Amino acid sequence: MKKKLLVLLAFTAFAFQTKAQLSDEEYAYVTMDLQGILNLTMTTDPNVNFTFKSIPDYQNGIVKFNATKLDVDATVAWDLFAFASTDNWNTTAATDNFNTLVSLKGLTNSGVVGGIPAATTQFLAGMVGTAAGESYAPGAAGSNPATNQFRVHYRLKPGIPATFPNSTVALAAPGFAQSGYYYLEVVYSLVEDL
Repeated sequence: MKKKLLVLLAFTAFAFQTKAQLSDEEYAYVTMDLQGILNLTMTTDPNVNFTFKSIPDYQNGIVKFNATKLDVDATVAWDLFAFASTDNWNTTAATDNFNTLVSLKGLTNSGVVGGIPAATTQFLAGMVGTAAGESYAPGAAGSNPATNQFRVHYRLKPGIPATFPNSTVALAAPGFAQSGYYYLEVVYSLVEDL
């Protein structure tokens, strides 16, 4: 019995020794490069058309609710701002400056230079500065609809005669907007928190 026990112990020691000798280790280093992502998606038709064809349309204005829907997906803190790409309404008749409008700033008074906003820029979310409360946190529009989805309403009220209310700039002769087709481009810009 003693002999059997010694043989069993010797075999067990050999098995452990053999197992230890068959072990080897290699190391793999896994790295991760996290790239900042800023993605702005307009999920509605980018063309918003207004047709003024009655006196009440001119006097009361026309409102287009939810005319533009914007979704923000970001992995970094961000700001979102808007401005017109020009200082003038473009028209088939003439151009009229709207640079002093209260609701939408033109290119010159928007404060945007080279795509970078200033304190005077109209922000939809965030503002100039990196302190707490001056930007929006990373997140996806689908998971954060309260903070990362925007629905923009447009309202135009030309009045009679059409003078572009809230503007202090005098219109070219005869001093009011003539019938015709007017258009402008609104720029929505998503940037990393400034």
